[in-house]
Amino acid sequence: MRERETLPVRPIRSEADHHAALAEIDPLFAAEPGSAAADRLEVLCLLVADYERKTHPIASPDPIAYLTLAMQAKGRTQADLAELLGSRSRASEVLNRRRHLSAEMIAKLGEAWGVAREPLSVPYAVAGSIKRTALRGAALLGLLAGLSASAIGGLFWAHGGDLPSTAEIAGYVPPDLERYGRDGGLTAYRRPVPLATIPPHVVKAFLAAEDQDYYRHGGYSLPAILRASAQNLASLGESRTPAGAATITQQLAKNLLLPGQPPSLARKVKEIVLASRIEDALSKDRILELYLNQIYFGGYAYGIAAASAQYFGKSPADLGVAEAAYLAALPKAPNTYRLDIADNRGRAKERRDWVLRRMADDGLITASAAQFAQAEPLIGP
Repeated sequence: MRERETLPVRPIRSEADHHAALAEIDPLFAAEPGSAAADRLEVLCLLVADYERKTHPIASPDPIAYLTLAMQAKGRTQADLAELLGSRSRASEVLNRRRHLSAEMIAKLGEAWGVAREPLSVPYAVAGSIKRTALRGAALLGLLAGLSASAIGGLFWAHGGDLPSTAEIAGYVPPDLERYGRDGGLTAYRRPVPLATIPPHVVKAFLAAEDQDYYRHGGYSLPAILRASAQNLASLGESRTPAGAATITQQLAKNLLLPGQPPSLARKVKEIVLASRIEDALSKDRILELYLNQIYFGGYAYGIAAASAQYFGKSPADLGVAEAAYLAALPKAPNTYRLDIADNRGRAKERRDWVLRRMADDGLITASAAQFAQAEPLIGP
């Protein structure tokens, strides 16, 4: 009893105190319930949470990102939004950031769906068709710096003419997939699930890992393209995989419409053309839904439902934060981080913990939540 009563507890008043408390929490996770160490862990967690609430508030969400997450939580679709706003084009323009949410629209969302009005009222930028075209042109010029205007036009005409049209892309639905090998073992499996059934923290993990600017770009990222181009130029002659700078939309284009094509300038041009067409044809939520149901997660798993079952024996709706971060770590190199291969587990945990740190750095979870998730063992079903 005396040991518990004399436990030193220091208030957290500075960043140094905060980091020291987080460092002290780690070894206490193994404490015996009811012990002095367990008591200290509980006190430290409360102090850290209170300090983060006061000094590290999570920034107000982007209104459109907030709206899309609210629609997912309530099981609403773009068609529902169109019905509420009285126009399909108006709903599409709002979700694709070509029109501001008006006071009338915000009032309708609050009254009909119970969506909080304050987050929807935060100012945000929209890109009109002229601005979107200018941004896309700038990205292409950055990617193809050094080529003449006529060469650029010829390149995009040559590689874009035989690609699927916007109308063809709009009608795509990921197919069910179930394939077995000669030994009867499952070799490929997919069962698409609606985005509305995937919890927000799972979506946040993929955005942090793959495309933190997803809801702000028009299909590709000019800064990322320029950064990757600089890295590739600097590593000419070295045996390194070229940096790709691919957004979620570009990854969807590559996986869905350009499977098996090796990295090249031609493929990158096709990715950008297709990313533009995908963004024009579909809402951001629909693109994200297709991405999560289309991509390969290693083993037999195609799509997040199959991956959740393969690695954790559960549905996406039941995934925890640590499990979501692990699945978000897989698309970069699925068979390198596969949890069901023992030799991979060390690097799989490193990659999962990196995703958790990114989520905290992006303000999607708190630092303490990331640390608690990192302390969870990485084990399969």
